Amino acid sequence: MTDQPYPWPDDHRGAVAVTVDVDGPIPHLWKSRDASPRLAELEQRAYGPRRGIHRLLRTFERADVIGSFYIPGAYAEMHPDVVRAIRDGGHEIGLHGWMHEPPTDLDRATMASTTRRALDLLGELAGGTDRVVGYRSPSWDMTEDAFSVLTDLGIRYDSSMMGDDRPYRMHGMTEVPVSWVLDDAPYYRYVGGAAPGSPPRSPRDVATQWCDEIEAAEAEGTLAVITVHDWMSGRPAPAHALQRVLDRIAESDAWLAPVADIAAHHDQIVAGHPVANTAAQADQGAR
Repeated sequence: MTDQPYPWPDDHRGAVAVTVDVDGPIPHLWKSRDASPRLAELEQRAYGPRRGIHRLLRTFERADVIGSFYIPGAYAEMHPDVVRAIRDGGHEIGLHGWMHEPPTDLDRATMASTTRRALDLLGELAGGTDRVVGYRSPSWDMTEDAFSVLTDLGIRYDSSMMGDDRPYRMHGMTEVPVSWVLDDAPYYRYVGGAAPGSPPRSPRDVATQWCDEIEAAEAEGTLAVITVHDWMSGRPAPAHALQRVLDRIAESDAWLAPVADIAAHHDQIVAGHPVANTAAQADQGAR
């Protein structure tokens, strides 16, 4: 990639994706697998499937936003109705490990087996494995083996790395980059016991920060991938702040699309095909 302006569809000045890491209690169960989980954090995270994800879905519906939801396989196994609700809302469903296990903790064989297991289950709930085309690392870290496993499974893009502010290619796969600044965890993740000055931050401040990022993406012609979690941004004030961000996106000239559409658009550019004019065309071209 060069520093030339990136060709977004319909001459949009930048792009935005709104994504949800549907983690709930699964990361805590993985981290505490060799000991009894702490009930306080377990219940704090259980807010996600109990209340938070439903509030986020309503927020997306009010804003007429189609998002990308990355779901651990174990979460889908525990809460299949949640996955069906995400599907019925027209949202993209993507891979997020089985037990939210980071690829850096796994050998290649284990990564392959757990990812295949998650793909089969999410595909069944989403309406076919061909509808699950993306992956997000539970740790926002990757290995060469992880990319190889995803390629072997037919996954078309990853959204875990931060090497650019536009889509790019990495290990033969389209990468749709993320950013810690646009993730809710640095602002809201608090499970007790931390020193003064740690999170949580004011949702109003977070909304202001994210609106600034959207304005910068529009000015620079880049990509802003917002990432929220069901058990954090699904609470009332953070969800209301997210609504203000979605309203700001609607006022911008940025292309708002699911990550799968953004990846498919980039695939067309890499292949030298004419740039699709709409997200739907880009998605159709990828399938």
